[in-house]
Amino acid sequence: MKPPAIPSAILNFFASQPDFPAVAGDISEEFHQRIQSSGPQATKRWYWREAVRNALALTWRELRRTPVRTTLVAFGCFLAVNLATALYLETRYWFNLPNPIEIVSNQNLIYVLILLNFTASVVMGWIGAKLLPGREWALALTYTLVTACLTLPGLWYLMFALEQDPPLRVAAAVIGGHAFRQSIFWLGCVLVRYVNIRKHSSIVSAAKSA
Repeated sequence: MKPPAIPSAILNFFASQPDFPAVAGDISEEFHQRIQSSGPQATKRWYWREAVRNALALTWRELRRTPVRTTLVAFGCFLAVNLATALYLETRYWFNLPNPIEIVSNQNLIYVLILLNFTASVVMGWIGAKLLPGREWALALTYTLVTACLTLPGLWYLMFALEQDPPLRVAAAVIGGHAFRQSIFWLGCVLVRYVNIRKHSSIVSAAKSA
């Protein structure tokens, strides 16, 4: 009997970490022992709990490895990802483009901004992850924290200090834009993580064959 696919995939997300083989080996050994003593269903539930618990522990360990460097890279990625919007704000007067509030009701402009933000987010997620091999997941989480810390004060300023009308429409546009950039940035990081895991697996397999 094999372990459940989803929790196995969660654990394998950390396959490039140095002590992963020992962790995975212990869990696999106990899994097969529990099948005999507790039965398949109870063993599957246990495997789910262990996969989540170890994933959280490995995530915390990854976050603690180089917190300062990871935060600096995340901050740099945040600035670069938002550069497309900043350039739009600077150049909209040159080409008689609408202001950001009008963009919400203009479908064609929304498509352009989606393309710009998608490209910037996935590229910076890829570059940032390349700068922090083995810490791609920590980068994605730190990027989310940096974005929240920098976006919330700006959102408050737009809604209340500038008295934008209507405030809920402004909030929805800002939050939706950042949520989109977050998900695409994570995609870039996960793609690099996946490539690194495949390379690591190939190296391990080659070493075992030798």
